[in-house]
Amino acid sequence: MVYCSECGSKNEEDNTFCNKCGSALIKSKYFNIKACNDFNLLLSPQNQKIVKEFSLSVDAYNMIIENIKDLGMHNYKEQLANYTDSQIKSMDILSKIALITISFAKINYKSRGAELGSYSFNLINIDDRLDKANQIGTLIHELTHHLVSEIFEQALMYLLEVKKSDALEAFVWFALISSPSSVLMHEYCAHTVQGRFIPHGYQKYGSFNNLINTEFDVNKKNDQDIIRTQLVFGNSIAEDLIKVLEEFITPDLRQEIMVQFKRDLNYAPTYDQILFESKELLDDEVKVGFIDGLLKVSFDLARRNDLNEILNNFKESYSEVNRS
Repeated sequence: MVYCSECGSKNEEDNTFCNKCGSALIKSKYFNIKACNDFNLLLSPQNQKIVKEFSLSVDAYNMIIENIKDLGMHNYKEQLANYTDSQIKSMDILSKIALITISFAKINYKSRGAELGSYSFNLINIDDRLDKANQIGTLIHELTHHLVSEIFEQALMYLLEVKKSDALEAFVWFALISSPSSVLMHEYCAHTVQGRFIPHGYQKYGSFNNLINTEFDVNKKNDQDIIRTQLVFGNSIAEDLIKVLEEFITPDLRQEIMVQFKRDLNYAPTYDQILFESKELLDDEVKVGFIDGLLKVSFDLARRNDLNEILNNFKESYSEVNRS
């Protein structure tokens, strides 16, 4: 039985809303077996009510982080099983980081285009003309984008008690790119995690700077407040993702990364970018509240606007990558 947190009435475990007062029921189990690959179902009035009334808890968030780490480790061990100990030992550090990356997301190597690396729809694109050091840094950066998306996807899966689907992933991608502020959080988080695993002094905040210069007016107090808030939000998520990736990128691998950077990059490290680093973190309740709030706002935005074409295009992109 499930007890309603509002009125205390007993309800069957399968109930979504309380039989007596109609409030959304918060259950202890993580994911249900319900499929939800249709936007009419995903964005239904019933689900809107759930998203509006539910609030993600710190315990649920921690469970999501642990689940992401465990799933990645399971996939990583499966990848390692394809190689002998001697093959693994003889791998260069780029191959080792790539092996970790494909335990979470897919990689597409390209040899043309202006972008050195990008992420969208569970796919990391990277230019294989880059030296190994820059490929390593790019893989970690883009993998972080994937892991941020995974946090929000699993949060919605938890709230709605549904399985992952192309439609759910498409909606979360919309939520994460629908405003410059959420994109800024996403980008700062990726830079912060990347900076943890590459040698100090080689981190660049080019994409972060470009976003601020094109989307915000640093002379306006409102924009200053948005930038600072999203920076701390991104830093707080980065702190958790660093702990996840430290399970994979061990101190020995970090040392190999440092050697590769010294070998490939013939310029001295610079420390002017240190000014972008922050130690400020959100309280756990506030951090989870920000995640919860972004999902609520995005859900309401999608419900109030005709976004079928955008969402269906995103869904098709996810379907194409997930099928490959």
